[in-house]
Amino acid sequence: MAKPNTLLKRTSNALLDYIASLETPIVGSDSALARQFNVSRTTVRAALERLVGLGVLHRDEHGITIARPPRHGDYYAVAETNGPQEQIERIFMRRVLLGDWRPGHSFSEAELARDSNASTVSVREFLIGFSRFGLIEKQPRGGWMLLEFHDGFATEVADMRELIELAAIARLPSPASPECIAATDAMIARHHDIDADPDTRDAEFPALDREFHLWLIGHLENRFARDFFDIVSFLFHYHYQWDKQQETERRRIAVREHLAILDAIKTGKPDATRRAMMTHLATSRRSLRAGLRHGNP
Repeated sequence: MAKPNTLLKRTSNALLDYIASLETPIVGSDSALARQFNVSRTTVRAALERLVGLGVLHRDEHGITIARPPRHGDYYAVAETNGPQEQIERIFMRRVLLGDWRPGHSFSEAELARDSNASTVSVREFLIGFSRFGLIEKQPRGGWMLLEFHDGFATEVADMRELIELAAIARLPSPASPECIAATDAMIARHHDIDADPDTRDAEFPALDREFHLWLIGHLENRFARDFFDIVSFLFHYHYQWDKQQETERRRIAVREHLAILDAIKTGKPDATRRAMMTHLATSRRSLRAGLRHGNP
C-alpha cells in the first residue's frame, strides 16, 4: 500500500489533471472528489489545501474555485508518486522490458533491492506476490528465476481480462456524470498528445494504458480485479518474448482503440462502448498470441 505522503502526491497530481479538464471554475465537493479518486476526504482536503497554497485554487466562504490553470511546476515528479512496491515493480519490469532478463535468468532479492533503492523485505513481498502468476520461481538463498509461459497461459489471461473489463464498462454511469466526463476528457487529451507525437512520446503509453484500464476497472470496486491487472500489464507491456520491432505499431493501434472507447463513453452510448471494448480486447489477444508465436520458433 502506498505511504500516506505518496498517496497525497498522487492525489494532488490527479486533481491538477482534473482541474485542467474542467470548463467551469467550480471544483466540486470534498466527498465527490474523494469518490472520484478513490481516496479519503482527509487526503482530498490536504491536496486541495496544497493547490490553494500554490495559487491554483481559491477558497472563500462560497467554496473552492479555480484561480489559474495548472502549470508543469505544480505537479510532483513521477518518482515522488511511487511507493516502495511500485518502485520495485518499475525496476523489475524495466529489466525485463530492456531484454536484460529473459526466461531462465536468475536474480537475487539483494540485487533487485539495490537497483530499486528498497529493502530486501519489500522486494521479497513484491516477488512473493508476483510469483502467484507462475512467471517467476523461488530459488535457494534468496534467489529467483524467470520462467517461460505458454500460449495456454496467455489465453487464460485474455479470457479473464475480457470478463473483468466488460463487466467494468457495464458499471459506467449512463448518462455519464460530470465527474466521469471530466475524467474522460482528461484521458482523451493525454491519448491525443501521444498520438500526435508518437516518435518522442510513445514510451509514455504503457503507463497511460495501465491508468486507463485501471480507471475502467475501478468502476467494479473490486480489489481482486485490480490486482489481476498486474499480470495483464506484465504480459502486454513487459513481455520478453515479443518482437520489439512491431511494438510501435501495436501501441498506435491501441491508442486509437482507447480513443474509440472514450468517445463512446463521453457520448453516453453503452452499446458503442461495449463494441469498442470488444474490438480492443480482440486486438490485444491477437497481438499477444502473435508475439508468443514469434518468440517461440
